[in-house]
Amino acid sequence: MIQPENKLKRGWDVIVLAAAISAAIVTPLSIIFHLTGFSLLNLFNGFLAILFLVDIAVNFNTTFSLHGKIISDRGVVTRKYLSGWFWPDLIASLPVGLLFFISGLLTAGGPLQLLRLNPLLKLPKASRTLRRVGGARINPAILRLVLLVFWIFLAAHFISCSWIFISGNPNGLDPVSLYIRSFYWTITTLATIGYGDIVPTGNTQTLFVVLIELLGAGMYGLIIGNIANLIANIDVAKSQYKEKLEKINTFLKYRNIPASMQKKINNYYSYLWESRRGYDESSVLQDLPDHLKVSVSLYLNKEIIEKVPIFQGAGEDFIKEIILNLIPVVFTPGDCIVKAGEVGFDMYFISKGSVDVMSADERIHYATLGSGHFFGEIALLLSMPRTATIKAREYCDLYRLDKETFDRVLSRYPEFAETITDMAEKRRAENEAAEKEKDQ
Repeated sequence: MIQPENKLKRGWDVIVLAAAISAAIVTPLSIIFHLTGFSLLNLFNGFLAILFLVDIAVNFNTTFSLHGKIISDRGVVTRKYLSGWFWPDLIASLPVGLLFFISGLLTAGGPLQLLRLNPLLKLPKASRTLRRVGGARINPAILRLVLLVFWIFLAAHFISCSWIFISGNPNGLDPVSLYIRSFYWTITTLATIGYGDIVPTGNTQTLFVVLIELLGAGMYGLIIGNIANLIANIDVAKSQYKEKLEKINTFLKYRNIPASMQKKINNYYSYLWESRRGYDESSVLQDLPDHLKVSVSLYLNKEIIEKVPIFQGAGEDFIKEIILNLIPVVFTPGDCIVKAGEVGFDMYFISKGSVDVMSADERIHYATLGSGHFFGEIALLLSMPRTATIKAREYCDLYRLDKETFDRVLSRYPEFAETITDMAEKRRAENEAAEKEKDQ
């Protein structure tokens, strides 16, 4: 059985969709312009029939999801398809155009020719196919906008062809000119701005025009409203970010916060937008079930796992214990992350950016730590005040691990406790050596 999310199945669905759209464009044109000879059109109709028949066979062998469970029982799949899309798919696959050509009915005029529009029964699946194929990669608002424009132009194409079908070609125009004039009439009528240069001449045409004008009046408001809504929602995150920033700036001005501090706050939020598009990882993950939360957290923090030495060769349970308890934090240039002499309750892992490690009076520069390094473990391990002051050199994305989790991990993973204790002792010795060198 074929999985609906299989790449080959998605590719096949795109081919069928492209064929259905092509049929929706070509078939009405072949009817109104009386294309009756054996030509590429007949080959196209034959190709459509074969393609759609193969698609029926594919659908009989494609699983489906029910209440989150994949149903692969052939009998259940068959019954579901027979009770759903099978009959429209079967009718769409009938080679009506070829049968008309063989029987000579292509030369017959009137409503009988409308039977050749049977491939259009595939079109209702277009939206579903596009959402399934592109939904995971394309912004939903953009996808909805694309679908709206697609249906508008397809409707305009059908109306243009219908106008030619009803009115004929009284002025003897060539096919291209005739279609362009008809499409022009359709757009101006639907947009309710008709100029009156193309007018109905009989009852049938008049009734058709009234119908299209009523349709246009309804569509105009619907289209404008939908487009405005879609454009507003193309980037929801950015809209929410701007709204939040406006509220913050209003508050800062109301409370007479100094301009320098306002600038720093604005720079902070600008960095959050550039680096995270305004999303808070913790709030996004909090509603996920544990197994998904673990998978997403491991993926989001894979750079930390790859760069931090204590994670190299560590067991999966240990890594999960640490990663699930990391809290993302951001510091701006010059921010004091750790102050020498203070009691320590957290340690930090550097994801992006770099920090300066300095003495309490900031006269001695011990080291510069970058991506993949960690700090703050000395105070937690050795139960002593912070031994150094650490400041952000630039915008820094850090992950904070609190003391409670740190102590729990130490008790459960003695090999980690041994490794990090050795590192802490080494760093403390280096700091003390630097202090002594300064005193000399």
